[in-house]
Amino acid sequence: MNRMHVSPILGLACLMILPSCQKSHWKNDAMKTAIAKTSFANTDMTCQAYRVDDSYPSEGKKQEGDSLHGYPIISDAVTLTLESRKELSSIMEDSDTYIRHSTPPDCLFRPGIAFRFNDKKTTVDLLVCFTCNELRYYLDGKVVGQSFFKPRELRSLVKKLFPTDRQIQSLE
Repeated sequence: MNRMHVSPILGLACLMILPSCQKSHWKNDAMKTAIAKTSFANTDMTCQAYRVDDSYPSEGKKQEGDSLHGYPIISDAVTLTLESRKELSSIMEDSDTYIRHSTPPDCLFRPGIAFRFNDKKTTVDLLVCFTCNELRYYLDGKVVGQSFFKPRELRSLVKKLFPTDRQIQSLE
């Protein structure tokens, strides 16, 4: 008789817990789309990492060639392996990666890293600033989300992707 009373209670508990596991950190639908598109499970999506110029605009460096959202690309593309894609997806999908500050740091967003996810229909760019620990997401060229982040895991991945870049290797 006790067994019959326990089953509905366990079932109800599971139903209450399950939706909370899938609760997204992001409130806007465009950002939810960007995160879903960048998942390593999306096998149609390719991912490449780039070094972008993170110097201050007043430093006057002139760069010729390609840029990403106004930031000059200063390296060849690094195509992420499936393992690196899984690692990046895990970081991006983890709500604990993101931080909300009541007062934003006094810092100019200067991304040094850009990830570009691409398929035949959609482009998602993730620009990363390790100076102020801020991320900015673009979906098909438009900013759809940004957040401060905990840099440890992402910094570790980026160091593996750019092993000969002294500036990246010196990140702490």
